[in-house]
Amino acid sequence: MKEPPRAWDASLIAGGVLLAGLTLRAYRGFDAPSGRPELNRQSPQEAEIAISSAKSFLNSNPDDFNAWSQLAIAYFNKGPDSYADALNALDKARSLGATSESLFYYAGVMYEGLGLPEYAVNELSKYLRHHPEDYETQIRLANLLAQQKKYEEAYKLYQALSKKVSQDPTLWFNFGIVSKEKGDLDGALVCFNKSSQLGKQLPEGGLFQEGEVYRLKGSDDQAMALYQQELTLHPQFLPALTALEAAQRRKGLFKEARLTRTKIAALKTK
Repeated sequence: MKEPPRAWDASLIAGGVLLAGLTLRAYRGFDAPSGRPELNRQSPQEAEIAISSAKSFLNSNPDDFNAWSQLAIAYFNKGPDSYADALNALDKARSLGATSESLFYYAGVMYEGLGLPEYAVNELSKYLRHHPEDYETQIRLANLLAQQKKYEEAYKLYQALSKKVSQDPTLWFNFGIVSKEKGDLDGALVCFNKSSQLGKQLPEGGLFQEGEVYRLKGSDDQAMALYQQELTLHPQFLPALTALEAAQRRKGLFKEARLTRTKIAALKTK
């Protein structure tokens, strides 16, 4: 979406329509970025060209916030190694008056990538005020809330999303994790089952998580069976080995527990 060119100097307005038209052609700058990030995508090669173009333009137009916005997005499109440059350009754009809602999205994704979840949640939440039905951003936000152990908020968001997009196995798996942490153990098992059906099998660590639900429900036998299934698929998955040893000790299976402890020690020395 193009943004109308910024207002010209008041002294030129008196010159009439022709002069205004000439001024627009002579000083036209960068367009504002689209409010929808998918419309601003660039290949790494396109991003390099955009960076060079924006920098050249900014040499003589240092206060053009649209150029700074486009520079930030181009750096973003280059990838995580350029996030610091992208955030610097984005902050500059905002300080000059940039208001495109897509900047909230880019800032959120970059803060997430840089390990700053609180900042990411703040930015993505602002983006969703403009685009409340954006599924990818809602999923990002739910995942970040879960990482921050804000399980009640994450649970509500996953629950709402599961009613809208019911065929995403990753959504159901993450919903299961949060349900377990929230104490909804039966709900967690439903989620894991749904994820397994849609994705053919649970991701690495999934059977371990399902085993943890049964452990919390008081069934060490079912838990151990699931830990063993996890280890059959992923023999070096340390959380499953640790949980298995603990369950074996609770069951009085000390010989088996010692063997499991040997495997754990071998993994830790690698």
